[in-house]
Amino acid sequence: MMRFLNAGRRAAGVLAVLLSVATPSLHAEPLLVHVHGLFFSSDGKSLFVPSHTGLAVFRGGTWSEANGPIHDFAGFSLAKGAMYASGHPPAGSSLPNPLGLVRSTDGGETWQPLALGGEADFHLIAAGYRSSAVYVLSAQPNSAMPEPGLHVTRDEGKTWKRAAARGLEGEIFGIAAHPREAGTVAVATATGLYIARDAGDTFRRIDGKQAATAVAFDIDGRHVRYARAVRRELVSIPLDGRSHTLVRLPAIGLDYPTHIAQSPADSRVLAIATDRRHVYVTRDGGSTWRQIAKDGDLP
Repeated sequence: MMRFLNAGRRAAGVLAVLLSVATPSLHAEPLLVHVHGLFFSSDGKSLFVPSHTGLAVFRGGTWSEANGPIHDFAGFSLAKGAMYASGHPPAGSSLPNPLGLVRSTDGGETWQPLALGGEADFHLIAAGYRSSAVYVLSAQPNSAMPEPGLHVTRDEGKTWKRAAARGLEGEIFGIAAHPREAGTVAVATATGLYIARDAGDTFRRIDGKQAATAVAFDIDGRHVRYARAVRRELVSIPLDGRSHTLVRLPAIGLDYPTHIAQSPADSRVLAIATDRRHVYVTRDGGSTWRQIAKDGDLP
């Protein structure tokens, strides 16, 4: 049986899985707080990092803040031409609190309410890059979701379908939507990586029994990439599960990835964010890594 984590329990759940993880050092005023996503722009030139203090953008070797309101972001995902998010708006905003599901088509400068404003705060959202599917993990019931669980919409929140999630086990740490196939979704849990091809009704575990702490489909749609918590490595595996490729992580010690991103413009360009709010980028498929954020601080 699967269990659902809210933001406050997510880190605790991973710590229980890992048994022993050092407490991260905290800056008095970190700029990245509880990182809730990691996504490259369509041209691969910008890396977006949403957190409780807004939307940070890494472009051209420097950090900046995205134009627009400084939302307290929770769930966040990027599709071709649109961003989808949840969380809480800043004080004085005309948007509902909590946000429910909102969308931006101008890089985060403006946001349009789609569904469940004032009712839902989704901490995990996954949008298919070129599909119409948006998956959310609902921790509490609302008017469109009588039961908690994994739900999907294909019409931007007008209607929702609850996934039966048969075969899915363990606390959920991450979800990823296939870039083209609306019915294909991957879930990282405390017991491994799972794939469903029927909009989340039936899952099968496709690799091992180790905890998977982050998951993302490669932009080609033929592979899914996830982070193994214990071995601290990234695994790229085809959807048939018959083989896999390992990518070495930077020297992160007892830290572990919570988010993975691949550039749509260059499959060799990857980024990871970790539980300690470090962010790393590789441009050669993982042979070398550059750290671009440390403990949530942006140089």
